[in-house]
Amino acid sequence: MGFHEVGIVGAGVHGLSAAYHLARRGVSTVVFERGTRAAGPTGRASGVVRSYYTNRFLAEVARDSTAVLADFADQVGGESGYVRTGGLYLHGPDDLADVLRTGGDHEILTDDLAARFSYLNLDGTAIGVWEERAGYADPYRTALGYAAAAVRHGATLLEHAAVRVVDEGPRSVRVVLADRSRHEVGRLLVAAGPWTGPLLAQVGVTLPLTAERHVVAGLAHPPEAAPHAVPYVLIDVQHGYYSRPAGAHRFLLGALAPTATTDPDDYSPDVTGAEFAWLAARAARRAPVRARAAADRSWASLYDVSPDWQPVTGRVTDRVHVDAGTSGHGFKLAPVWGEHVARLLTGDADQRLEQFSPDRFAAGSALAAGFGAARILG
Repeated sequence: MGFHEVGIVGAGVHGLSAAYHLARRGVSTVVFERGTRAAGPTGRASGVVRSYYTNRFLAEVARDSTAVLADFADQVGGESGYVRTGGLYLHGPDDLADVLRTGGDHEILTDDLAARFSYLNLDGTAIGVWEERAGYADPYRTALGYAAAAVRHGATLLEHAAVRVVDEGPRSVRVVLADRSRHEVGRLLVAAGPWTGPLLAQVGVTLPLTAERHVVAGLAHPPEAAPHAVPYVLIDVQHGYYSRPAGAHRFLLGALAPTATTDPDDYSPDVTGAEFAWLAARAARRAPVRARAAADRSWASLYDVSPDWQPVTGRVTDRVHVDAGTSGHGFKLAPVWGEHVARLLTGDADQRLEQFSPDRFAAGSALAAGFGAARILG
């Protein structure tokens, strides 16, 4: 049996970012991962990077995380794959009041929207928002960078180490793995994404977290159309989807609305024809050049979702903490969110993190998020 000050369940980008920030602080840290690093939802994320949030704290975290991703090699090590494209958000008239209240480092476009984006079909669009530093990055490579940096700073990463038992005592938490090895930690962080709930149940904690299957559809332009492709992140709130470039010819699409809950151990990673057609039709309606794009690599991933579509981060028992429920926007927050989690675990928490406490649901203090059905926007 080994002892560490902090144990983390889950080697997705959130668990690995927290491990890195803890190890940098000199905290002995061990990460337990049931498979391999970033092999779960992190490795299947679409990788959009943005800081356009209705929640001011999340906007700040996302903005600062973007800066980390842009300078990842120097700040962390490795490559994040960050590409700055800018981001355009398009809203219908029902969102006007909420957009004007968002604030942040964004440019609100009204009368000049059609002139600047004349190649888009803007029928019914009331307002646009431009975010200069939006773009995309590679969640898998980012997670690998955090894993390597955490280990360099002294953290231990155990892969193929599924946690079977979590047993909290008065002075420590005992963790038993599938191979029957036992580990003792002073505090435990459960950052296991869609698998968080069953682990917390072992210490008597029930949180209203669910898993949803979400599609990422890939398309490719013919070479002659590439110069006219949409070269930036496009969040089409009005029509319920997002897109981001994936190189010169390809782009990815995803929906903004919630989907049905699913079993994270039994879901289809394949995209159906109907799912693909729904997204492709909306993308072509907005940008006619996309009507000629052909199907390319597509997949489905998992979101771990909270009732208000905002992260669930905080202490759930004396020695157990949680970081889950990121609801589809976990990657873009992870670089700086991991630092906030490390501060939480070392008794130096930013008080603004308290709004994301797991206790808020029982207290009836759900947070606002996004615009209408597009709650994933935060």
